[in-house]
Amino acid sequence: MMGKFQFYLPQNLSRQQRRAIDYEKAIFLTGVPGTGKTVVSIFRLLSASKQGKKAILFTYGKLLRKTLEEKVEYKEDIQNIHRWLWDIQDTAPKKELKTLLSEQNFESTLKLLRSKGIRYDEILVDEGQDLSINTYKILSKLTDKLSISADQAQQINNKEEASSEDEIKKLFPTLKEFELDEIFRSSYEIYRFAVQFVSNNARANNPTLLERLKKTNSGADKPYVYLLNNLNAMYDVIGDIIDENPTDNIGILFEHILPIDQFTKKLEKDYEISTYHSIQKFVPSELKNIIITTFKSAKGIEFDIVIIPHFEDNDISNEEYYVGATRAKHQVHFLTIGKKPEIIKNFDENSYELIDERA
Repeated sequence: MMGKFQFYLPQNLSRQQRRAIDYEKAIFLTGVPGTGKTVVSIFRLLSASKQGKKAILFTYGKLLRKTLEEKVEYKEDIQNIHRWLWDIQDTAPKKELKTLLSEQNFESTLKLLRSKGIRYDEILVDEGQDLSINTYKILSKLTDKLSISADQAQQINNKEEASSEDEIKKLFPTLKEFELDEIFRSSYEIYRFAVQFVSNNARANNPTLLERLKKTNSGADKPYVYLLNNLNAMYDVIGDIIDENPTDNIGILFEHILPIDQFTKKLEKDYEISTYHSIQKFVPSELKNIIITTFKSAKGIEFDIVIIPHFEDNDISNEEYYVGATRAKHQVHFLTIGKKPEIIKNFDENSYELIDERA
């Protein structure tokens, strides 16, 4: 019998986080994975609610919304932005989101939202780098206080629709900027390895950030890279990791849907598992502590342990591996069939542990 997925809000907030939460006007919040951008957004939402104000937090991923909704009094206060816009339409046929959010449909979309009396004292946007500029233009008409959190290095999907940090700041030049520069999720060993996937990103590779993390959270296991003979060996390794950590939150992450279905079919014979990918209309009503999902859907979520099967040279971007690895608090396992992947050929060999189980 496995456990339920658990998400905890921190009891103690850093001075930087508290300043961003308490700032009365709208903010633009940045920071690397694990610095608490989502935490700040939740606390700003809770603060607005306590003051009797109408506020809403938009997430990009549906899975993230599911993990957060139990932390607020009303689940409707946290919404997946695309699902919310889809449900707002009450006439058939509904417009595709790309059409609904296009420049050509700006006025008609805005008219639709206003006809429903939609207005907020504050709108908060999480994973803001994934939304289009036109989406922001629409949201800004529904509130006088639009707060956004974003991190360019975590932009891994919808690149045609996504917005750069510079574009967002240009659109909203008066937003007060806060940058969180202390990591509270991943250990130094995990982050030191993960950051090599985005070696050209200055914020992610800030030496002060790394040195502070080394002092506050080091001594954990280095990331594991397994070289395996075949798929059955991969299943065996995953089973061993689960068996050794039965109550931990474990994320098994993929780029594509097909292997999600394959691994779910295999692993659910022995374990209780929750699965989510973009084709599913709804997230499972109760999340188990083992979740099989995509890199994209895992954004914003943290796990005790992350497992990344099929760690090989294919169409998975460096940014996806960076996002995937930094979901982990304590351990991250990369599994590949065959030789050591080229993608880590220039990585510091002391930053990971290579486990060669090939015969």
